[in-house]
Amino acid sequence: MVTRTTWLAGALFASLALNVFVGGAFLGAHLTAREQPQPPAAPGPRNPVATAVATLSPETQALWRRQMPQYAATYGPKMREARRLSRQTMHSFGAESFDDDGAIEDLARARALEFESRNAMDRKLVEFAANLPRAERARFGEALARPPLRGGRPRNGVRPALEER
Repeated sequence: MVTRTTWLAGALFASLALNVFVGGAFLGAHLTAREQPQPPAAPGPRNPVATAVATLSPETQALWRRQMPQYAATYGPKMREARRLSRQTMHSFGAESFDDDGAIEDLARARALEFESRNAMDRKLVEFAANLPRAERARFGEALARPPLRGGRPRNGVRPALEER
């Protein structure tokens, strides 16, 4: 004969099992949702050239991509060195014996490397644009001159990437 206490214990056990099952299902769904790979980020404010190239026809984009490995092989290491020098110099600010003249020299070297790389990119952009049909060249130029986006909106209203004069 089954007593009321036995029924109550059985019901409590079934309730506990159901709660554990439902809780586990929610937790599992939450954890697996976090593990799904995120789609690659679209070129954003940190890469206005990639954003401008994306406005071109697929054939023209392929032409741009074909010339980039040589640029990256030549100037990529220089840009990395410039960033490394800058970071290393900024970290040295807290050193016991701070060499301000040395820090200025290191930052000047970093800026010179950065300038050389940016100047080469400017030349590459101009040479590339010179060989585009007029309409595509205009679209490319407009995309390069667009205000950089910060968090999806132009910063301070509309701010051109290149100052108007």
